[in-house]
Amino acid sequence: MHLYDYIKITNDKEFNNKKLIGFITLVVLAVFLTACGEDETTRTFEAEQNGIATTLEYTAKGDKVTKQTTENVIEYELAGIESKEQAKELFEPMTEQFQNIDGITHKLEYDDTKAIESLVIDYEAVDFDEIMDLPGMTFSEDPKKNGISMEKSADMLVSQGFKEVK
Repeated sequence: MHLYDYIKITNDKEFNNKKLIGFITLVVLAVFLTACGEDETTRTFEAEQNGIATTLEYTAKGDKVTKQTTENVIEYELAGIESKEQAKELFEPMTEQFQNIDGITHKLEYDDTKAIESLVIDYEAVDFDEIMDLPGMTFSEDPKKNGISMEKSADMLVSQGFKEVK
């Protein structure tokens, strides 16, 4: 083997290694861009019923809901509640059910005329088995298998009288 042949073989291997590294880089970049390609969107829905003004904000990647934020403003007089104390008596047992659950943040604040409930559910962190029996948790399909569908959630909310805020 001549030196020229050795250099040519070595250069061909280097060239093939560079092609291989380039190809692997392209594949990794394509996977990364595909994963990042699903834009995160936010949709907001509002309704007012029986003295309770509800705002639901959904964050989703594609059709999969990743986070839900709920705010309920409960006007005592309109909801048939006589006082702040009565509101606490009614709502405290429910509030305790939402405490100490990974992926859920829940708080209820009271003033003289209304209570404000805030609930945030991180669907990427929550254990669905742990929340299935909580008040207000309704799933049309198994969320562990399919996640929460943004489109199905939107259809359900609109059928219940919610309006989407654009």
